[in-house]
Amino acid sequence: MPATLQPLGEHQPLDNTMGAMLLGILASAILYGVSLVQAFFYFTRYRNDAWYLKSLVAATVFLDTLHLAFITHTIYFYLITRYYDNAQLNLMVWYVAAEAVPTGVTGALVQTFYTIRVWRLSKGNNFLAVLIMLIVLAQTGCGTAWVIVSLQLSTFQQLLGISSLTMSINALSTAADVIIAASLCFLLQRSRTGFKHSDTMINRLILFGVNSGLATSLCAVASLISLIASPDTLLYAPFYFCIGRLYSNSLLATLNARKHIRNGVDDTDRMISLSQVTREQNSATNSKTQSGRSQNIAIRIDTEQEYTTDDKVGENSGVTF
Repeated sequence: MPATLQPLGEHQPLDNTMGAMLLGILASAILYGVSLVQAFFYFTRYRNDAWYLKSLVAATVFLDTLHLAFITHTIYFYLITRYYDNAQLNLMVWYVAAEAVPTGVTGALVQTFYTIRVWRLSKGNNFLAVLIMLIVLAQTGCGTAWVIVSLQLSTFQQLLGISSLTMSINALSTAADVIIAASLCFLLQRSRTGFKHSDTMINRLILFGVNSGLATSLCAVASLISLIASPDTLLYAPFYFCIGRLYSNSLLATLNARKHIRNGVDDTDRMISLSQVTREQNSATNSKTQSGRSQNIAIRIDTEQEYTTDDKVGENSGVTF
């Protein structure tokens, strides 16, 4: 028999139930604001992106908005509308189940986006891509089943009866994020060319890959641990409410960082190249010899060839995106 949620009455504290849900909504609202700023930055700076990327960003922002509306209405209903009706605190309104839909769809979209990147970077490794997608589909299937079953329930006590399904969703989400992050790091590490321009870019992409999977994985693990350690409370809600926002922010941060990564590497290499050329120019001016001028020209040509080689290697290895 699953643990039962104690009836919430006037003598029952709400700290680990509605209080935990309220804190989760506040944290989710903060992350929602961050995602709006990132979305605004994306649409103003990357106007020439492909339509499917713009549609993906627009879809995640819409789903974030819908999710925040659901959870805000939920806490308002329990703590404001039904404030004097203690019996209503034990009843589960349909918004509680519906809020899982935007979170699940957002997670599936973002994980699919990263899976496509893994597939391209691995030069068409179908086994790895299919493995990740199977986990994503299993997570989506469990999430869909959770929503369908939850909509048929009327109390929080009944909701605890499907806690195993909730744990499965968090476990699958963590597995997908870890595999995606590990795959990106391994493939990027293997794509090193030996040129500073490409390797510096790869180092930054590896860092972004780790950070992208780390935040969502830690949040899913925290939600899973809270659910296992305290199954008769809603302590897992703050973590679960933030998962969708973290997926959105991860996607937007990855897209918005493209120019920063490329420009940062280009600026560093150009400064080094300019310093080399300047030293050679000074040497050529002082010596006023034909050999000095020839060496200067040679350095210019070698530097330009290195840039050309780096760009081609990056494009062929899938590093650029």
